[in-house]
Amino acid sequence: MHNKITAIAIIFCLMHFTQLLLAQKTPQSQNLDQIFAEYEIELSNNPSAVVKKLLAAPVNDNQHELAAQYHYTLSYAYLNLVYPQKSLTAANQALSLLQNQQPAWLYNRILITKSQAMELNGQANEALPLAKQALSWAESQNNETSDQQKMIIDALIALGYIENTLGNSVAALEALMRAYNMAPQTDAVNTKSAIASSIALVYEYRRENKLAIPYFEEAVQYHRRTENLLELSIALYGLGRANKNLGLHELGKNQLLESLEISRTIDDDQGIAYALKELAPLYMQAEELDEAESMLNEAANLFNQSNNKFMLFDLHKTLSQLYLAKNDSNNAQLNLKLAKQHLNPKRMPIQAISLEELESQVNAAQGLYKEAFTQLISTVGRKQRILSEQSTQQLHELRTQFELEAQAKENSLLSQENAEQKLRLLNEEQQNNKLMLAIIATASLVVILIATELHNRKQQRRLYQLANYDQLTGLPNRTYTLQKLKANHHKLKPEQFIYIVMLDLDYFKQINDRLGHDVGDQVLNQIGQLCRQHIVQPHIAGRFGGEEFLLAFFDSSVEEVTTIIETLRQHASNINKLIKTDNNTACPPISFSAGLSSCQSNKAISDCIKNADLAMYQAKNAGRNQTMVPES
Repeated sequence: MHNKITAIAIIFCLMHFTQLLLAQKTPQSQNLDQIFAEYEIELSNNPSAVVKKLLAAPVNDNQHELAAQYHYTLSYAYLNLVYPQKSLTAANQALSLLQNQQPAWLYNRILITKSQAMELNGQANEALPLAKQALSWAESQNNETSDQQKMIIDALIALGYIENTLGNSVAALEALMRAYNMAPQTDAVNTKSAIASSIALVYEYRRENKLAIPYFEEAVQYHRRTENLLELSIALYGLGRANKNLGLHELGKNQLLESLEISRTIDDDQGIAYALKELAPLYMQAEELDEAESMLNEAANLFNQSNNKFMLFDLHKTLSQLYLAKNDSNNAQLNLKLAKQHLNPKRMPIQAISLEELESQVNAAQGLYKEAFTQLISTVGRKQRILSEQSTQQLHELRTQFELEAQAKENSLLSQENAEQKLRLLNEEQQNNKLMLAIIATASLVVILIATELHNRKQQRRLYQLANYDQLTGLPNRTYTLQKLKANHHKLKPEQFIYIVMLDLDYFKQINDRLGHDVGDQVLNQIGQLCRQHIVQPHIAGRFGGEEFLLAFFDSSVEEVTTIIETLRQHASNINKLIKTDNNTACPPISFSAGLSSCQSNKAISDCIKNADLAMYQAKNAGRNQTMVPES
């Protein structure tokens, strides 16, 4: 009887294990239930409507996977509305319904959303491993489906936001630029232009607003064209804030006002709050204090609904500054206390210092000058400590050693009756020690400042490279190529020409499919080397996307351009000899199709590129491995 029961249990376990394997291999397991998939599409435009629909039709938690999808979708909707605590609660509920973290695709989707909610909730350090875990899982899948690519892009965006919040701007930009390069141009929520806003935020966080603006503008143009009002309001908010930070107050104000108007139209409460928070200081500068006060109070009420501690801290700090301007020290003190309630000094050290500076101003306004001075001195010291934790520790040890020595000397003086001479000598020694300490501290600060400046310059160079150049080929990326082309086009005289060539590798997909993406990457890298070798200034060569390249020639004839293209073609045909494959399979000869068009100052660059692109497709249709000009 015992053996029979054991056999039945083994059979049941095998059946259950087989069922799990089949569930993981079924294509349907990679997709949300149809109703929730439809909600995902609506989420990018009107998340508040999705929340209302979900709350009106809850799913029984006994249906574990379906209920997990329900709570995941609700979490995603709350995230889009910038309600981090509600999003986090729904994500945790979704995770609790999944047994053994299965299905894995849903579990990791929830992790991505949860990590973003945690970042908004001030838990960026805790969110980082979740985003990395989801990214690692998505990258480990070898099916290369659109769902897998979408999850990798989503995980990279989440990772970028978290790294940016943690102050790791280079890591943030690397993640976001990778997502940007993977994303499609159209037919997706996260297109290249949609991700552009996220890249812009990294530059804005570093106060490099000039670098942020082109990416914000790309996002604004895209969302206007697709009529995605929610994303348009977000992109306009970022663009307006960047222009405001550059001192273009009127332009920034108009863009923020448009963002506010759109947010009110679609009932995006948090969008309204963010726009009001950013507009209020502009009204304060214009001394329209009552209008600014009304805006800040409305924003505070909306941020209270989402329990957004970061924004509530910022708002009450700004309100405190406003009341100082209105000579209302009591309300300034009240809002200072409210700001402190939303401050986490360990996670927000810079904000903690700025609040202490404000507190010293409030104390001074209330006549507490001694407290104000003490607070200000403390703040200055803390600012210096934040420059470098290591150097701070060294300075602290020096100061502690000095104080101990001074105390020991003072005790020694008190124990001696005839100590005037010794006291004078010790005082002189003490002054020398103070001078030495000051010299050491000054030298340490100088070293810190020099190291910080060198580090910042290195980071700026790295960020510039990431923003403007394709990492695989070493050529300018699409955005930077167009910028350089437009700049040269503006300088054209009426009788001058630019010759534009669109170049596309033949049968490149077959190389990727048959030999693998590593071989495809080697081919692209070799093409990039050829372009850099044979196309030099003032001419331009850039990677336009995938296996497509844009070449531009200035002060050249058609014959000269054709000669360069054919030189490239000849060298490209020998690239296969340099390619290494895993199984020593021979790589076929590389060829490309090219389209050539001419452009003068009276023609739009976009039309010239379109003509070259058309000619390139004519070359493809005519048998490939040739160069053609547009048909008249």
